Amino acid sequence: MGEDYTTFEKSGVTVDEILQCSFSRWCDLFKDHLYPYRVINPLPPSFIEYLLSDGIKLATKQEKLEQTSDNEYSDWEEEDVTEPEPVHSKFIDLHDQINKYVQELGGKVIPKLNWSAPKDASWLIPGNTIRCIEANDIYLLLKSSDHIVDDLLHPFSEVENANDIKVAYELVLKKWIDINPALEFRVFVKDGKILGVSQRDLNYYDFLDDLQSELNEKMHEFVYSKAVSKLQLNKFILDVYIPRPFDKVYIVDVNPFSRKSDSLLFTWNELLIRTPKDDNDYEFRLINETNIGAFAKKQYSESQVPIDVVGAANDTEALINLAREWDKLQSKEDKGEV
Repeated sequence: MGEDYTTFEKSGVTVDEILQCSFSRWCDLFKDHLYPYRVINPLPPSFIEYLLSDGIKLATKQEKLEQTSDNEYSDWEEEDVTEPEPVHSKFIDLHDQINKYVQELGGKVIPKLNWSAPKDASWLIPGNTIRCIEANDIYLLLKSSDHIVDDLLHPFSEVENANDIKVAYELVLKKWIDINPALEFRVFVKDGKILGVSQRDLNYYDFLDDLQSELNEKMHEFVYSKAVSKLQLNKFILDVYIPRPFDKVYIVDVNPFSRKSDSLLFTWNELLIRTPKDDNDYEFRLINETNIGAFAKKQYSESQVPIDVVGAANDTEALINLAREWDKLQSKEDKGEV
């Protein structure tokens, strides 16, 4: 008796397609459709080593933590000890360049590496954003993000036999723009055809219903008149932002056509088996009143931590207390008391 099986469709992404989606490979093609940015490329090996090292060490501040012989933590004034070597001592030039670019971009930036931004670590920054005002913010986000680790260690995990491929890693700093997340969209493109368009922020915005036709027209025109021809990629994922008065499309990012990217209001399987008949044969999906329950979710929940940790991240005294409580708990576990 025969059995029914669901075929797991592979994305078919290639090493070259992934490399071509590195920010520096495509940004010059769309300067008129990007907000101001700076690219530092290549990154020094010492900085890559720092990002992959254990623990989170930032540029030193006046108040420090010391672990005593009693396994407790105490703080002391800077003049009581020899100033430790700053964490950026091994990449001073990069540190200075980052601070310079932050100022050139208005004092507020969004960081990312070749492909990913550290959105999964946004809980570490006040306001739950990835808006950075200094180098320390950037280091904290990059070192705390699983997305960044994946960029560094597993960029070609969906490609078979992709070993020993050298990547010129880069740090991208984008000018912080206070955008309306309701007007961000993700466009899936393969073989020169749009497979589908999805709202990126999975919340219900009733005003989008009336705008859907106009927004779709803008994305359709941009993808077919500019993105497909300029990128010259067989497949890619395009994140765009269309602010009022809806007369211009801005590129947020160009992503590899990979299952690592969130398929949002689609499933990856339905995207991969689609064969559009023409340029208009695709769906533009929005969160609406009927599907809001099915798609509403908290992004990056796997990267969240207890609220105590969030508060301690921005409060030195709370961080000391948290360290003490954690140490006590560990001590009890070692003694078999918990």
